[in-house]
Amino acid sequence: MAIPEYPKLRRLEAFPARQQGKEVIALRDPEGYMRNLVVLQPPIYFIASLCDGTRSLRDIQAAYVRRFGDIITSDQVAAVVNELDQKMLLDSEEFRAYKRRLDEEYLALPNRPMSSAGSAYAADPRALLQQVRSMLMEAGEPELLPDGLPTGVVAPHIDLERGRECYGKLYSLLAVSSGGQAPLLVVILGTCHGEMEGPFALTRKNYLTPFGLVETDAGLAEGLAQAAGMDGLGDELSHRSEHSIEVQLPLLCVIFGGADRFRLLPVTCNSFHPFIAEGRSPSDDAAVNAFLNALKGLLSAMEGRAMFIASADLAHLGRRFGSLLPLDGVLLSSAIAKDKEMLREVEEGDAEGFYSYIAAENDSRHICGLPPIYTLAKTLDGRKGMLVDHCHWFDPQEGSAVTFAGLVFP
Repeated sequence: MAIPEYPKLRRLEAFPARQQGKEVIALRDPEGYMRNLVVLQPPIYFIASLCDGTRSLRDIQAAYVRRFGDIITSDQVAAVVNELDQKMLLDSEEFRAYKRRLDEEYLALPNRPMSSAGSAYAADPRALLQQVRSMLMEAGEPELLPDGLPTGVVAPHIDLERGRECYGKLYSLLAVSSGGQAPLLVVILGTCHGEMEGPFALTRKNYLTPFGLVETDAGLAEGLAQAAGMDGLGDELSHRSEHSIEVQLPLLCVIFGGADRFRLLPVTCNSFHPFIAEGRSPSDDAAVNAFLNALKGLLSAMEGRAMFIASADLAHLGRRFGSLLPLDGVLLSSAIAKDKEMLREVEEGDAEGFYSYIAAENDSRHICGLPPIYTLAKTLDGRKGMLVDHCHWFDPQEGSAVTFAGLVFP
C-alpha cells in the first residue's frame, strides 16, 4: 500500500526502557492488536511522535533536521514511516484492514479467548492453582465478614505477582466469608484501557480461563442493555483484549471451587476524562445515568445473590506513565497519602466525592480505576465500605509506580 502523506500514529502507550544498555522507547498497544512491545530508537520515536495526521512527510523531515541537526532525506523519512506502518503502529488503511479482519474473527467466536494468560497470571492450570493458593495462604487468616459475601468489592487489576499481597488479603477474606458458597452472579466492572465507543459495554461471550469456561449470562446482559436504552450491547469489541475483567476470573474460580460455580456479567467502563475536561459529573450524562439506574435495578432484583466487583487500579506514576521525571520515594509517599484521602470518599460511599477529588487534581495521578469505582459506588447508592489493604508496585530503577487497593462493601 502507498505510504500515507500525512501519517498518524495510533493511540499507543509509550515508556522509556533500556536495551543492551541503551535508552530506547517501548510502545505497547492497549487494544491488543499489536501483541508484543515494539522498541524504537529515540530518533525513530521522534519521527513517530510527529505522526499526528496534520504533518506531511516534508514537515516531519524539516522537524527532524531542526531537532538533531542531521540531514535526512525525504526517502529516508518515507522508509521510517513505511516501517512504522508495517509494524501496525499507524492509523492507516493497512492497519484498518488488519483490524477489521481480527474484529470479524473475534465477533464470530462464541467464547472470549484469554488474552492475559502467561503474562498477568500463570497459563498452566496447575501452576495457576498453586500461584493463587500460595497468595491466599500468605495472607493469613482474615476476620470473617458478619453477613457473608459482600455486595460490592474493589479489587486491583495489576498482574497477580505485582499485586500479590493485596489480592491475597482481599480474596482470602472473600473465600472465608463465602463459606464455599458462590453467588449466582458476579458483575465485574472493568476499566477499558483501549478505545471504546459509549460509556459502558456488555458482551454475550463466555470467558475462557485456564480452569475452564466461565459462562456469561447473555440474557441478563441483553436485559440490562435494554433497560439502559443502549444500542445493542455497546462496543462489544472493548472486551477483546481488556485484562481488567479477565484477571479476576482465576481468583474467583479458585475461591468458589470451579469455573462453573457462578455466572458472569462483564462490563467495560470507558474513560471519564471528557467529563473532567467539561467540568461536570458523569451522572449528568444521560447515557451514564441510564446505565447506573439499570445497575441499581439489577442490584435490587439480585440482592443477596450477586456480587459486584470494580476491577480497578489507582495511581500510575513516573516515567512509564508519561512523566518526564522519575518517581522517587518522597513523591511516592505523597501519592500514597493522597490515595488514602481519596479512598475515604469510597469508604463513605460518596461516589461524587471520589470523582471530585480526582477531578480537582485534573487526574494528574492517572487513576485508571475511576470509572469502575465510581460506577460501583453509585450502584451501591451510599453503602459504606471497608478498606482491606492498600499496596503499591514500585520500580526504583525505572522510577515508576502503580498503587491499588482492596475494599469490601458488606
